[in-house]
Amino acid sequence: MRLPRLATTGGLAVLVAAAVLSACGDDSGGGTSASADSVVLTVMVPTDTKTPNFPGNVAAVRAAATAVNDAGGINGKQIEIKVCNNNNDPNDSTKCAREAVKDKSVAVVGSFTLYGQQVTEILAAAKIPYVGFNGVTPAEYSCETCYPFDAGSALAFGGLPGGLLSQGVKSEVPVRLDIAASAVNSQGVAAGAKAAGLEVKEDIKIGATSTDLAPAVQAIVGSGAQAAVSILPNEATLALIKAADQANANVTLAVVDGQIQDGLSQITASEEKRLFIVGAYPPVGAVAEYPGLARFAKEMDAAATAGNKDAKIRNSSNLRAWLSVHAVAQVAKGVTGEITPSSLLAAFGTAKDVDLFGILPAWTPSAKGSVAGFERASNARVFFLRLVDGKFVAATPLKGLDLNTRKPLT
Repeated sequence: MRLPRLATTGGLAVLVAAAVLSACGDDSGGGTSASADSVVLTVMVPTDTKTPNFPGNVAAVRAAATAVNDAGGINGKQIEIKVCNNNNDPNDSTKCAREAVKDKSVAVVGSFTLYGQQVTEILAAAKIPYVGFNGVTPAEYSCETCYPFDAGSALAFGGLPGGLLSQGVKSEVPVRLDIAASAVNSQGVAAGAKAAGLEVKEDIKIGATSTDLAPAVQAIVGSGAQAAVSILPNEATLALIKAADQANANVTLAVVDGQIQDGLSQITASEEKRLFIVGAYPPVGAVAEYPGLARFAKEMDAAATAGNKDAKIRNSSNLRAWLSVHAVAQVAKGVTGEITPSSLLAAFGTAKDVDLFGILPAWTPSAKGSVAGFERASNARVFFLRLVDGKFVAATPLKGLDLNTRKPLT
């Protein structure tokens, strides 16, 4: 099987920020100092808003913290979780970052922001590690206190060409909003696709406020492309899927899992058949192949039984958030003396083979990846998925790629 050559640009890194643009309130426990008997971790995500929403991340962080605490905590200290709703707003995002500093958080975990530049500058100035985030901005992949242990949405999007080639697709067309920022995003998609050997058709543009996607589907069919890559916000992506099904369009719709995971209940069986999906994680139900997913399910089940309804949400976003707490706990146990942002940061610099429970390879935070612009992503696996009966399953014949080695996952 011919594997794709890789090409990444700044446009690719901002691609998913446009693809998930939405809104988000403050559930923060901010404004208090850390207890001498606790280790404070902060999670910053949008909640109680329209898509994208990440209440499951909060539940997952709390579930993991409970499990670590029940096992004795970190060097005898209990984890305390602070939550801040960033509302997908630049002012609230920077407010959350400042709250993390004020709360004496030793790390920010399992978070999502569209304003990575502003957030990472504040955290880096305070030497607070930013761990296990869903990276959608270039700053998150370049800051010296940022620690991604997976591909994140931006880099996962860059894996789509290889997956499409495995499906026999030879041509694609980007579908984007008719705005300047989206044009830059499309250039990143086109560059990666062309480098992989795909023919790329001229962009199909839709109005920023358009709700009728039928004309876009007609343009996709008219382009002759075998696949359409959605560079659209979540709600518009779901509308495109529906319009393609209504038109019975003979085309594959390629998306990142995060673009549709809030709307899985809206996707019908006939719509599922057109989708080809890429993500940074295997399906959360694949416990036979990835036993660590059973541990994730057990700890989330315990949280749900204890009354946290959001712990019933199971997807790649809250899996990442759950792993982020366990990763920090492992690294922090190597700190001698007081656990502070600076001492934890130093521990990340020397930690090796952090256990990600076989869901992803063991992670050495200081290791470098080979994808230009994403060198801090030393774990850069992407997984190709299909949607069956509302659940993600592994695609065939190629289940994924390691973007650092360009080798297929087996």
